Amino acid sequence: MESDRGSWVGPDGLRVTAVRLDGAHQVWARYTGVRGQSAFLVTRDGAFVGYYRSVEELAEVVDLADLRTP
Repeated sequence: MESDRGSWVGPDGLRVTAVRLDGAHQVWARYTGVRGQSAFLVTRDGAFVGYYRSVEELAEVVDLADLRTP
């Protein structure tokens, strides 16, 4: 995904990627109710978990202290 801005990994195959919401990211994010210019895409072992609009929303589902750069 060429629009990736940054990525962090966590335990158990968790990956958080900051993405620009255009192209396929925009379509999938809108399908899940997320709108805007960017979001955090969360996957676990490559499987989709969700898009999150803000760090606050992300922190509700991910322990941010567990994240590190790959």
